[in-house]
Amino acid sequence: MGHLHFVSMDFTKQFQPQPLLAEGFQHKKTFFSLLGVSYYLTKEELASLLDHLFALVPTGSSIVLDYADESLFQEKGFSNRVENMVKMAAAGGESMKSCYAYEDMERMLDQLGLLIYEHLSPAAIQQLYFQNRTDYLRAFETIHYMHIVKR
Repeated sequence: MGHLHFVSMDFTKQFQPQPLLAEGFQHKKTFFSLLGVSYYLTKEELASLLDHLFALVPTGSSIVLDYADESLFQEKGFSNRVENMVKMAAAGGESMKSCYAYEDMERMLDQLGLLIYEHLSPAAIQQLYFQNRTDYLRAFETIHYMHIVKR
């Protein structure tokens, strides 16, 4: 547990490396988790965040993130859950700002010198983790997962 560090940041403000540097991982291979965040950032904010994060760490460092696909703002989802999620986020003062086509994510990551190591679409997530469930739980219709690695 000594290698696990939680660092809070406001990703919508100018990136400040000090909180990360204070945790001592500069120039060390690092695994970041950025789950449940990308859709609350603009595309520019996400690209800038990834660019700044990976500037601090060596090749082989990686991140896991989820992102909403381009159907986020049109999809109602099972029992209207996608539509309700978007509405609840806005009502809570945290509007969802971005959704991506896979090709857009791929292009952005390539420009940042990052590789997609693994991509899981909603259909793949459903098959891998929810296929044999007998309850109502299922993969979220618009959410994809990626494991991304610095070249």
